[in-house]
Formats: sequence, structure tokens, C-alpha cells
Amino acid sequence: MVTVRLPAGLDAVTGFTDADDRVVEVEGDDIASVVAGVEVALPGVAGHLVDGRGSLRPHLLCLADGTATRDLDTPVADEVRFLTAVSGG
Repeated sequence: MVTVRLPAGLDAVTGFTDADDRVVEVEGDDIASVVAGVEVALPGVAGHLVDGRGSLRPHLLCLADGTATRDLDTPVADEVRFLTAVSGG
């Protein structure tokens, strides 16, 4: 099982209200299969994580076992964390 931590920005879609709630456990061995598992657990959420071309949405940062990635083929063993990216200057 992979622990998936979702950003607060998805609370309206997930129904979560607290940081402790923003966690789901899914099966998967890479980011793509984890996203598919999240969609099964929380229907409608995958479209907020990846776009229609199958790429991670640009406003999100994805950490696979603590390493930042934008590649959905990235292997994962324990945890995937999606964070809202912050930019500016």
C-alpha cells in the first residue's frame, strides 16, 4: 500500500476538512497507478492531479518517497505527496 497525501486545495472535491484527513491508502508501484488508485478511492480527484494528456498538472508538485518528480512513470514504494506549487519572485 502507498500512502497518498493530498493538498488542501482539493478539499472541495475530496470533502476533507483537516490535514489528518487528506490521506488515502492505495495500491500502486508508480505515480500513474497511484493516481488511478486515488481515482477509485475518491472519484473525480484524478482529473485535478493530471490533465487530459496524462501529465501532472503544472500547479502541483509531486514527491515520490520524498523525491520531487513530474514523471508519472516514477516508481514509488511508500508515499506520494501532492503539494500546491508556489511560484513568484
